[in-house]
Amino acid sequence: MKPILRKYHGEDVFWYVRRFLQEVFLLNNRLEHSWHVARWEYLRWHMIENCHICGPLEEVTSIWETPDGQIAAVVNPIEPDEAFIHIHPQFRTADLEAEVITHAEQTFHTTYPDGHRRLYVPVDEDDLFRKNVLTQLGYDGRGHSGWEHYHDLTLPLPEAPTPSGYTVRSMGDVDEHPTRSWASWQAFHPAEPVENYDNDWSWYTNLQRCPLYRRDLDVVAVTPEGEIAAFCTTLYDDATRSAVTKLVGTAAPHWRRGLGRVLQFECFRRLHRLGCRRVFAKANDETADLFYSSTMAQRYISETWFKDYK
Repeated sequence: MKPILRKYHGEDVFWYVRRFLQEVFLLNNRLEHSWHVARWEYLRWHMIENCHICGPLEEVTSIWETPDGQIAAVVNPIEPDEAFIHIHPQFRTADLEAEVITHAEQTFHTTYPDGHRRLYVPVDEDDLFRKNVLTQLGYDGRGHSGWEHYHDLTLPLPEAPTPSGYTVRSMGDVDEHPTRSWASWQAFHPAEPVENYDNDWSWYTNLQRCPLYRRDLDVVAVTPEGEIAAFCTTLYDDATRSAVTKLVGTAAPHWRRGLGRVLQFECFRRLHRLGCRRVFAKANDETADLFYSSTMAQRYISETWFKDYK
């Protein structure tokens, strides 16, 4: 029977969808045709709680369910005008895809001053099925694109010696949150004046609330003075034996010393010892793409299609 749209509220929806994403990820041979569960956690505790991109996750997530209670599809925002669609391969049909996308048009979009609306929908470059549905619904494939990188940990890792003067170790306790937050600011806001830094590291406490977060996979490079110079935060799901690198950065005063590669490969070694098979990362700009291309063996393009409508 046709899956039915249900709007869920409350804490249970988070865990309900979380289990669904793990199941679909394994059915898709550990490829991200739907999100890795780490991205679901990161959306809730960082993009929503820290960046406030939308309302509470349970209020902006829609679920299509079979009569026997199995999830067939989920749609949620990535940005207020961008929707990510997760489809169970067993229930994937053109009709269901079209219904989910049409629902997203009504739920997530940007309205411009002239009254027209726009929605973005990501799609893998080789997903001809979804591209065909999007074309029929009037979407344009000339939106922006980004790289999806991944690396199988059965492959040998190159040596990456730690530069002199730095120590590589796991992230410390809460007393290190200020220097960790300052390192992040210097890494991702190098051109901004120092006075713009708000000295608030509560965002990092929120990030640590992700169920997959563990400090031994939050690796940092530290100076002799105890300053965090670089970081690599990876979320590992032992249920699917896979991981996602969410944050890699080097504070601007420590650039061009290879610290990012050192930390990435250290995370790879730790993940391998835990039984992890595959690691993912996403690059939305040239700098990130060049970095992950140097540390991960495989990549593919994620296109973002869009539609303007009234």
